[in-house]
Amino acid sequence: MSRMTVYQVFIEVAKRGNFSKAAQELYLTQPAVSQMISSLEQDLGVKLFARQSRGVSLTQEGQVFYQHIIQALDQIDQAEQMMQSMKDLQSGLLRIGVSDTVSRYVLPKSLKRFAERYPHILVQIASGTSQELEVMLQQDQVDLVIGFQPQQLDDYDFHCLLVIHEAVVASAELASQLNPVNDVQELNQVKLMMLDRKSGTRQRIDQALSDQGIDLKPDIELASYELLAAFARESMGLAILSKEFVENLEVISVPFKLPERPMGYYTKKSASLSIASQAFIDELKTTWQV
Repeated sequence: MSRMTVYQVFIEVAKRGNFSKAAQELYLTQPAVSQMISSLEQDLGVKLFARQSRGVSLTQEGQVFYQHIIQALDQIDQAEQMMQSMKDLQSGLLRIGVSDTVSRYVLPKSLKRFAERYPHILVQIASGTSQELEVMLQQDQVDLVIGFQPQQLDDYDFHCLLVIHEAVVASAELASQLNPVNDVQELNQVKLMMLDRKSGTRQRIDQALSDQGIDLKPDIELASYELLAAFARESMGLAILSKEFVENLEVISVPFKLPERPMGYYTKKSASLSIASQAFIDELKTTWQV
């Protein structure tokens, strides 16, 4: 007989003040109820009930025990209700780590649909560089990260949502004057804008160009992807950006290749995902049709 059952029997006897009535209510035999109460008293080393000819009543120790058991069972009931609520996605917490680029171009569409379906789920969003996001994930500060594929996959389960292609882009006005660019030297004669060298994206671009023997010298370096795109739209120069994310800019044909990178979501291999996290991942897959 489980301890929980014994406590429920104890509560019923205390309420009814009678072993027989408690047994009838619980669909047990009177001897079984009496035996459970006697065993409980023996385990605790105290008398919980005073036996009388017309029934039983709680002793002083029994009254104290009764109050604590009532509170404990109520907390257990609340915990079970909370688990059911989380299972039904009526409550819960979703913690997402995203890069600045993802937070602007990838996250809103999926998160909007998720929030509409599960309005009671609390969503917390942390942003940072790729390295910072990996640290957050390792330290369990976020449940999953949406971003570019990590360079080291030993500790992560990565799932690609789309492939991002870097490209040289310009405003329509500038593109009409330059497109196509047939020689790298032409680029060095035009104002060129790129992300700063601290950016992981910039480092991959530099490496891809270096592998092709190309050395581009940008005139403007920016830490902000949004600001870089804004400058390009104002015809301040050419920019290297992800063509999937640019708006009101045209791709310039150039005589070299720029890197492409898988973008998706990843989790720790050892992690057990919450129900809310798994539901959001399902939404990501639906949104991006993967």
